[in-house]
Amino acid sequence: VMTNGRFKSVKHRVVANGTKSRVSMIYFGGPPLSEKIAPLPSLMQGEEDSLYKEFTWFGYKKSAFNSRLSDNRLGLFEKIIAS
Repeated sequence: VMTNGRFKSVKHRVVANGTKSRVSMIYFGGPPLSEKIAPLPSLMQGEEDSLYKEFTWFGYKKSAFNSRLSDNRLGLFEKIIAS
């Protein structure tokens, strides 16, 4: 969202090795819950429209926790572009 679709995130995937143990650590970080998420003005070109509706970090987290892991978690925030 912050790059207005210029850079795409990759899904986290792990290939487990059956002969060695694996250690994972959980790290939770993020902005304050009331922080608004929107494309960075410095990355918008001219009168370019945002591909996403503005939302808060709380709104994103609520949506993510109510979705399945395979879901597009930004889908609810995408603007519908008329052709």
